[in-house]
Amino acid sequence: MRSAFFGLHITTSAMNVSRANLHTISHNIANAETQGFSRQIAVQQAHQPLRAGMGRGMIGSGAQITTIMQVRNQFLDQKFWSQNSVAGQYQTKHDILTLVQGIMREGENGAGISSSIDDMFSRIRDLATTPPNLTFRRNFLSSIESLGVMLNSTYSQLRQQKADLNQEISVTVGVINSLGRQITALNRQITVLELDGSNANDLRDQRAVLIDELSRYVNVEVREVEMNADFAAGRTTDPRKSNRQLTILIDGVQFVNHFDINQIEVRQRLTSDGQAVNINPENMGALYDVYWSNGMSFNMYSPTLRGELAGLIHLRDGNGGNFANFQQAGANAPAFTAGSPPVVRMDFNANSRVDLGSTGVIAVTNFAGTTRHLRYTDFQLQFDANGMPTHAYFTLYEGDNPVAADFTHASGVRDITVGRTTNYMGIPYFMSRLNELTRTLAAAFNEGRYLDGNVIPGVIGHFNGYDLDGNRGGMLLSHSTASSNFVDWDGVTGTFNYFNITAANFRINPDVLRYPSRLAVGNDPTAESNAALAHSWVNISTDRGMFREGRVGDFISAMTGDLGIVGRQAENFAMSYSELMMVIDNQRRAISSVSLDEEVAFMIQHQLVFQSAARLFSVIDGIYDTLINRMGNW
Repeated sequence: MRSAFFGLHITTSAMNVSRANLHTISHNIANAETQGFSRQIAVQQAHQPLRAGMGRGMIGSGAQITTIMQVRNQFLDQKFWSQNSVAGQYQTKHDILTLVQGIMREGENGAGISSSIDDMFSRIRDLATTPPNLTFRRNFLSSIESLGVMLNSTYSQLRQQKADLNQEISVTVGVINSLGRQITALNRQITVLELDGSNANDLRDQRAVLIDELSRYVNVEVREVEMNADFAAGRTTDPRKSNRQLTILIDGVQFVNHFDINQIEVRQRLTSDGQAVNINPENMGALYDVYWSNGMSFNMYSPTLRGELAGLIHLRDGNGGNFANFQQAGANAPAFTAGSPPVVRMDFNANSRVDLGSTGVIAVTNFAGTTRHLRYTDFQLQFDANGMPTHAYFTLYEGDNPVAADFTHASGVRDITVGRTTNYMGIPYFMSRLNELTRTLAAAFNEGRYLDGNVIPGVIGHFNGYDLDGNRGGMLLSHSTASSNFVDWDGVTGTFNYFNITAANFRINPDVLRYPSRLAVGNDPTAESNAALAHSWVNISTDRGMFREGRVGDFISAMTGDLGIVGRQAENFAMSYSELMMVIDNQRRAISSVSLDEEVAFMIQHQLVFQSAARLFSVIDGIYDTLINRMGNW
């Protein structure tokens, strides 16, 4: 049965609803400039109606607020997170490649590698005109020294950039884990506050801001799943029965499982005995690899991994596909065989990565597909009569113990891989190109040969020339080691491994640099004005077989062109995805952000409703006052 004061109850509900709406509006206005805040609305519906007298019809019983909800579009959020990771990846690449371009490109004063090489060949032409002139000799030697300093400096700066990227990967992993821990902490608070069926809107906004930031570092997949099967199936609609749980996947692997987090971590590339694992020969020291804390493998080179983390990994490890894979081609044509165990012989079949150091780590895979990174020592190249490397011997170790590898076809080792990371042209790629340049120039000037050992037409090596005193020329270009400033070779005894030369240790013979008269320029020991070698060295700059790209200048142009291509690509993609992100974010803001004009309009609307309800309350109150207090007895 309805109360005699039923009308007052209805008007009171109207005032309560208006007051709740006004409170929500004031909260929106207060957070209009709060980052990530989504405007909220009070969801209003009519109270359950009552039956009219005599069972005919229904009488309304007022209004009520069922919940306060945030205005947010999950589809746009998912689009934003998906594109944010791509934008983060290319922006990182653009920022770092801009620094690399500054290191390698020609400066405004012409002090670049290309200019140094041009100056060196210009000095050679001067020397060819007057070979006995010590000033011209000194100028030529100084130009080589300047080129060496330029290469040393460039390589050193690239190596430092690589080291900085390695540390940045560690920092980025720490940030990712921190964001994950903050999200799980918010999940706990949200779960507690939503036990009564309400929505923890402000906490959900804070969580979305964290996911926005997380998606910049890695590509994420966010799912909020209803765990109560009855609620999900619609068998119950009581919001207090709802149990929504959030999961976040990084590149398809679970990172956050509502309250729990599967963190990622970095570990140095070390063998069991603490030796650095250098997958790329250009690496120095133990770099970081990324792992899941639960023991699962984290695929750093996954083609689907995106975000700033992927950009850092590509730049640090990308060698442009410049790796060697020595694979068992068949029982009668093995790529490697066992020598006296644990010595291994590895044959070269036109593979590019023969530039292994004397010690390092290689990836060894058996026919079951299991890969182990094993340390090797005593790496020694073997050459044919033309000085071309044909195979190498080295000793494999696992821990402190030599490993006698099983090379039986179809049962033992399937392949040995050197330098397999990612095909992206990152810093190791350009370091390897600089190494190729120094090795090629050294072989050409020393012996008049290509790096593969074949003779360069029309070029006479320094070993085949004579200095001003009629003495045979020696080693002109070589490399330094930890114990020697210049590794010398007589050109006769044994062979010289040009793959030990890098842009970091490239050196000119200090004895020749100190005494220019010892520079072998002619091929006649009795004629000091003979300049046959100097004339032939000019051909080094014009020979189209020096590099696979052609001449020395072509090689430099190709190298800087590669850098320009990846740099421009990163810049274009970063700009394109930044614009796309702006469009998506504007769409999100159009739906979720607070418009002060709209809020003021809503405020006036609910103010009028409240005033009308209050006026109606006064009218009803007056009716009851007259009815109860002012009417006499009948």
